[in-house]
Amino acid sequence: MMKSETPADVLARDGGRPVRTEPFPNWPNLGQEEIQAAVEVLRTGQFTRLSGQKVMTFEHAFAKKFGRKHGIAVSSGTSAIQVILMAYDIGPGDEVIHTPHCYIGTALPTVAAAAIPVFADIDPREFNITGETVAAKVTSRTKAIVPVHLNGLPADMDGIMAVAEKHGLLVIEDAAQAHGATYKGRYAGAIGHAACYSFWEDKLMSVGGEGGMIILDDDEVALRAKMISNNGEVPDEGDYYEGERLYEHAMLGYNNRMSELEAAIGMVQLGRLEGYIKQRRENAHYLTELLANVPGIITPYEPQDRMHVFYKYMITLDRKVLGVSAKEFVAALQAEGIPCSRRYPTPIHMQGVFTQLRGFGGSRAPFCPPWYDGELEYGPGHLPVAEKLPNDLVRLLMNPELSKKDLEDTAIGVRKVAAAYVK
Repeated sequence: MMKSETPADVLARDGGRPVRTEPFPNWPNLGQEEIQAAVEVLRTGQFTRLSGQKVMTFEHAFAKKFGRKHGIAVSSGTSAIQVILMAYDIGPGDEVIHTPHCYIGTALPTVAAAAIPVFADIDPREFNITGETVAAKVTSRTKAIVPVHLNGLPADMDGIMAVAEKHGLLVIEDAAQAHGATYKGRYAGAIGHAACYSFWEDKLMSVGGEGGMIILDDDEVALRAKMISNNGEVPDEGDYYEGERLYEHAMLGYNNRMSELEAAIGMVQLGRLEGYIKQRRENAHYLTELLANVPGIITPYEPQDRMHVFYKYMITLDRKVLGVSAKEFVAALQAEGIPCSRRYPTPIHMQGVFTQLRGFGGSRAPFCPPWYDGELEYGPGHLPVAEKLPNDLVRLLMNPELSKKDLEDTAIGVRKVAAAYVK
């Protein structure tokens, strides 16, 4: 007697056949141009911006691409935010409004500047802070707003800029996930007073590991940012004067410099960015089409006035239809051979560094007097949307290297798992 085959709808985690057994393509996939650019730098022996010209070239090209006057290349997206906050003289006692739904690297720079992160709730479809949620958090201590264009979708910049103008606040765009995204025809990153980008390895463009960029128009603040990122050193022409470096340090700073090697790779990647975006959007829209009628699956929201660049492709589980949490869904989908994960399971305002007020030197500084005497709203119960969403969001793989077959297998896996949990 022949043994019957396992039905195709049995989940792999329950002993069924997985949808996919072959690996998905890697991202990033740096090519021969990037390798050659790196080799050329290695052969020169000029590895830092103090001896070479690659970093300066990359700064100018990146700023020009996004319509800004100045670019300051730094060591990471996180350091970019810290440097620009310090360049704007944000410090002890000041409040900076952040999103609670993101990587913590968007908020820790505020603490590193000895200021206080204040968290505003997010829109349930866009996953970004909005003008309305930000307005509710403004106090007499507020100095800046740092909206994140999460997953590649620009935030509500009209609303946020209106709040900033009303209260005289700075807007520093965190565009680490949104290189090339647009808001009403303008680039994300070209709307606020300044913007910060990340070139970490899986971003829309990479410099081969870590790296970041600040872009802005203000000459004085740009000079300060350049100094802060270089240990507070006063720049001369080419950082030298008559062949002699002065080693004059006029302000507090850190070594946040980008290397020549990273800048060389960055220049190649910048040239590839538009092609990357085009393919990401084609892939994302095809996946949306494949998932359009899956019960309990809500595909990414894309307002007509914004161009989403799909750094991440997020689906939302409709819990009225599906009797499963994001954690359970992810485990079942991974067993089907489909790459996926939850998205920021613990909101930033519920992270231990904030709930336990872990400050400098084992103290509570800067969260307590004499540095700060305001009311802190860390921990659960303050931001209902941001606290609910981690149970509903699932990240699916999205990058320019995915084939139609990869996307189709992803959709088959999602459909299979969702069907198993329909109430």
